[in-house]
Amino acid sequence: MTSKRFRSGSARWQGFLFRIHPVENVDFSAIASALGGRPVRLSKLGGLANESYRVEVDVAGRIEKFAVKLYEGSDSKLKAERELTVFKLMPKYGLRAPSVVLADLEGRLAGKPVLAWRWVEGTAVEKALESARSRYAAARAMGAALSRLHSIRTGDLEPRLFAGKEGFWEEEVSSIRLFAKLHSPIEQAFSELAGKLGSLKSDRVALIHGDYNPGNIIVGDGGIYVMDFEGARLGDPMYDVAYACIFIAFKAGWKAAKEFVHEYCKLARVDPCGLNLKMAAAAAKLYLILSYRGMESILREKTGVLYPAVKFLFLKPFKQHLKTISLERSTGRRRERP
Repeated sequence: MTSKRFRSGSARWQGFLFRIHPVENVDFSAIASALGGRPVRLSKLGGLANESYRVEVDVAGRIEKFAVKLYEGSDSKLKAERELTVFKLMPKYGLRAPSVVLADLEGRLAGKPVLAWRWVEGTAVEKALESARSRYAAARAMGAALSRLHSIRTGDLEPRLFAGKEGFWEEEVSSIRLFAKLHSPIEQAFSELAGKLGSLKSDRVALIHGDYNPGNIIVGDGGIYVMDFEGARLGDPMYDVAYACIFIAFKAGWKAAKEFVHEYCKLARVDPCGLNLKMAAAAAKLYLILSYRGMESILREKTGVLYPAVKFLFLKPFKQHLKTISLERSTGRRRERP
């Protein structure tokens, strides 16, 4: 079975349907029972760090659809609690959140923490960015949603769930130095880059998504849904802006990225000063992670027979995009600014 990157509700990433049977020692019958019925069909949606599924459940003769997310790792409960907390807070700040109907944080049903919510019918924003007719509106919508996300008051968050502190960029630069040492052919260039990034500072600390990209945002019934908060933390909100710019520019070009930044800055009432250098930092870290030798085996396992196509059509050009941003924007050789 080939897994694909998790897109909660995007028809494009619904995967292959197959009859219910135990998957990786997970009893979906128990999960379906907790959802009020019996399992009929499921679709594996994948995910690099965790596993997600679309599950169809027969509830008193009516088929209902759910997204079911299984959290992996030593911090699995923490990730599930973090995501659940943000989902609960989002409506208070004008953001749409999926309707969570099951939260098994102790892992009694599947041997690992589980969250389940009603399936969000819709399309990932990355699809809208592909169309010349909708890409700029989609980019602005991303900016508006992010401005609301960053308005969540840190006082509403439990400190034990959301790590972070004033030294956000110091930690990011340290990570870049560490990853660079694992890549001897490019260590010097990225070590020099890390030196230039030492001046980065956070103007303020807010809740940041950590993986704010067009694939984690769904245009669904009634509006936009931001998903995948397992890596949310406290940090510089401009990190999310820089990170999203990288993906929007790759998908729809720099003009769309500028639309996104302009809308965000207008609504959040901030200045994008220093964004190019922060973009270089975010791109460098992503590039080094994707260039790590162990990452290729992970991607091969996750994408299966599709890996050659994924590598040729996405991974290779995206890594070149990241490298260009990392090394050119940090030197000022590219004058355009989002």
